[in-house]
Order: sequence, then C-alpha cells, then structure tokens
Amino acid sequence: MHRTCGHCGIVFERERGYFMMSVFVGYVMSFFVVIPVLVGLYVTIRPSMNGYLIGAIVALVLAIPLIFHYARVVWLHLDELMDPRPNPPA
Repeated sequence: MHRTCGHCGIVFERERGYFMMSVFVGYVMSFFVVIPVLVGLYVTIRPSMNGYLIGAIVALVLAIPLIFHYARVVWLHLDELMDPRPNPPA
C-alpha cells in the first residue's frame, strides 16, 4: 500500500497501528460473506455440521483477498467520515 495518496498527497496512516481497526471491519465483512453461504446450504442441501464448516471455510478462503483489501478501504472511509482531515497544502 502506498504511504500517501498519489492524487492529493494525504498520508493514509495517521498513527502507528492505524489499520488495526480494519481487522474488525474485515471480521464484520466476513460475517456478511459466510451467513448467506450457510443459509444457502441450509435451504438447498442441508448438510451435516461438517458440511457447514467446510462451506464456511471455502467461502472465507475465496473471499479473503477481497476482504483484506476492502476492509482497509472501508476503514479509511469510515475514519474520514468520523474525523475529517484538514485539506492538505497544494
């Protein structure tokens, strides 16, 4: 990830450990990936508990790259919404 925005020059990481909150955002995002998969499994084939576990693991393994990337993006937007930065000097 770049240290600053190439367009406006804003430094992304405000402080050390800034993106630790994106871990929580990623956790919430993974919840929204796994629940529809589990409901879909329940409605269609009703597997055993191991089937649900395998379905959840497969869904998460396929979604991890997207979740990892977009959790940071979502966190940046949420943080900017809650605590806007002053405009950088031009």
